[in-house]
Amino acid sequence: MRRVNSVSLVRCVLVPLLALAVPAQAPNPDWLPAVDALAAEHLARPGAVGFSVGIARGGQVLLEKGYGLAEVEHRVPAAPWTRFRIGSVTKQFTAALVMRLCEQGKVALDDPLEKFVTDLPLQGKRVTVRMLLDHTSGIPSYTDLGEPWQKVWPIELSHAELLALVRDKPFDFEPGTDWHYNNTGYYLLGMLLERVHGEPFAAVVQREIAAPLALRHTLYDSQRDLIEDRAQGYGFENGKLCNDLHLGMSQPGAAGALLSTGGDLVRWSMALAAGKVVSAESYRRMTTPCVLPNGRNTGYGFGLILGEIEGRPAVHHGGGIFGFNSELLHVVGDDLHIAVVSNAEEVSAQKLAEAIVREVLAIPAFTPKDLPLPAELRDALVGDYELDLGMVLAVSVDGERLRAQGKAEGQAAFQLLWQGEREFRAAFDPSVKLVFAADAQSLTLHQGGGVFAGQRR
Repeated sequence: MRRVNSVSLVRCVLVPLLALAVPAQAPNPDWLPAVDALAAEHLARPGAVGFSVGIARGGQVLLEKGYGLAEVEHRVPAAPWTRFRIGSVTKQFTAALVMRLCEQGKVALDDPLEKFVTDLPLQGKRVTVRMLLDHTSGIPSYTDLGEPWQKVWPIELSHAELLALVRDKPFDFEPGTDWHYNNTGYYLLGMLLERVHGEPFAAVVQREIAAPLALRHTLYDSQRDLIEDRAQGYGFENGKLCNDLHLGMSQPGAAGALLSTGGDLVRWSMALAAGKVVSAESYRRMTTPCVLPNGRNTGYGFGLILGEIEGRPAVHHGGGIFGFNSELLHVVGDDLHIAVVSNAEEVSAQKLAEAIVREVLAIPAFTPKDLPLPAELRDALVGDYELDLGMVLAVSVDGERLRAQGKAEGQAAFQLLWQGEREFRAAFDPSVKLVFAADAQSLTLHQGGGVFAGQRR
């Protein structure tokens, strides 16, 4: 949780050896050697350790496999059943559990938060369950606080102790008027689930989801419990691997505390999309992006991002937590589900997942052009563009080219390569695409599966 995109402390029951058996696989598809080669290529990168990968299509798991190492110190190989922290991919489990309560009439999306959770003063503002699900509550996210949160990273915090971090902070905005990714909101949803079900979030996940769907390797993580087949997470500092920073696992809660595998994640993704977890109407709501009062489309539903992969509509979400990062995506029109989890902060699970999409769907690799940019076009596009994701992108002249830079802390400038017409690609990552409108008054940014509109300021 460097910036966590994101247990109740329940003792873990050790998984019987029988549960570790790997389900029978379909006949090896012809793209499998290429996927193995992609994993090997990513494992050769500095800071890489291991991956858990799952691929499913047509209602069948075609691949569930561990690559590299689960633990470097003892050279433990990653296996199909090795459990990795999935970070904020947890949020879709939480959202689905809330939607089940809505279907049962125990919760309504427009119920006020204080109907279920009164532990956090709301300063006279009305926050609804819907606002927690789609990140429009305005409640400060505890993972954005910097030093006050960093000082308690190793500590197991009670609900009261964690909420104390944001208790006296002003709201980021009036509830329902804007969007900001918010781990506090999903932590509060976990508390709601606990209050309605009368048991810890960890137990709710096991009883309501993991057991019925036979997700044998999915459970809430804990720093204290003995959990079989759990991978170690790693950072990368000064060119060397290091163990991940210690994090009290009560802190991520329903925002990001689950362990799982690539195989379990694609089983979950198939079940969710097929109406085996929530109703078709609930899933439609989960995959309908929130639109703000000003007309801005956030691209975010309930625990799920609506975007594209290689130009194809996709439902996806990533996660980042100390030592791990993850990506779970569903390429809707191709009925393809892919999960990748990395136990190394330095190496992107999302990049490997996107490479696997291209391989499985036989999409040719994109080779960017670097065409000479006419001065008239270059000068016409210079300016600041306010993006839907809440950041301003500054486009400026860089010699005979253009460059772009987000006006936010830690955003580096990057050169733009002209592809012809009004399309540009980022030199550092050609999958990042910018397309300017003919009148140069707006642009569309395609990055990380998301599509973000920007208006000239």
